[in-house]
Amino acid sequence: MAQLNVYIPDEQALRLRKEAKEAGLPLSRYVVRLLDHEPGGADAWPPDYFTSVCGFLIDDFVEPADLPPEPVLGLDTE
Repeated sequence: MAQLNVYIPDEQALRLRKEAKEAGLPLSRYVVRLLDHEPGGADAWPPDYFTSVCGFLIDDFVEPADLPPEPVLGLDTE
């Protein structure tokens, strides 16, 4: 299982901790439930939330070209 570190405003962190405690769940399990299909979960994110928080998640984001590697000087390639 992956471990993620995220930065959120203090008031949101307090709210999440309080809600997790009220639900009788560890914080990480509570957050996973929010992100899954539970009421108030993934479908409850405000419109454009990820675009405003992570500005690079926009429709016209252009992926950079995958350029071929540059030769490394000093290596014998034969």
